[in-house]
Amino acid sequence: METNNVKLPETVFLKGGKRAVVLMHAYTGNPNDVRSLGRVLNSNGYTVLMPLFAGHGTKRAEDILAAGPESWHQQLVNHMQHLKDEGYDEVAVFGLSLGGVFAMSALERYPEQVIGGGIFCSPIAAEIETNILPTFKYYARTNMKRAGSEDGEVEQRMSEIEKTLPIQLAEISDYSAEVFHQLKTVKQPTLLVQAGQDKMINPDDVYDVADELINSQPQIKWYPESGHVITIGPEKKEFEADVLLFINQLNWHYSLEA
Repeated sequence: METNNVKLPETVFLKGGKRAVVLMHAYTGNPNDVRSLGRVLNSNGYTVLMPLFAGHGTKRAEDILAAGPESWHQQLVNHMQHLKDEGYDEVAVFGLSLGGVFAMSALERYPEQVIGGGIFCSPIAAEIETNILPTFKYYARTNMKRAGSEDGEVEQRMSEIEKTLPIQLAEISDYSAEVFHQLKTVKQPTLLVQAGQDKMINPDDVYDVADELINSQPQIKWYPESGHVITIGPEKKEFEADVLLFINQLNWHYSLEA
């Protein structure tokens, strides 16, 4: 899909062997958030799916607000079914920030198909405090300015966004709380990645998530020098190696050559 000769992000599928990995991007992000990790995994033999959440990747913040956790969850359901239909009956699922909430949902919902997974700096702990609201408003205003919108139009659109954004954030919070309170049902291995310099969420909340995973034996990986978008941070190479090692050690029934 192209707009003004600029190619917009879209769902990315990198075909490899019978072992499949799903990587989900952050709120206001797109598959570029996790593309580098996806390429590393694919180069090591894995089939990698990096979905684009509805409303994302268009440069219009309003498009995100027109979607929501219900539609994103349905996309997850559709992608998991499609992978199964294509013969990928063993999948590992991960997500960055909001994407991690849906990754944990997949671990809860598909205990037979999803053999492991985890979160990268995800706002999933109950009653979590985040800086998502001001960050979204900055994202929206910046994109309008880049698109050449006049000041009057920007203020009018921002006024509407300020009305609808809290509603969507409340919906996301409710969805995250549902996932959080079901973490005790997860029995697959989990990897909890957290950046020490995260300014979007409280880094220590990762321990609350670990405490809820009473049947999973979660593995916490801490990156002290990284910020919220850990997938492109200064410790990216170490992070990618750690994720690859975790995935390699899952109980796959297929070899990497399959």
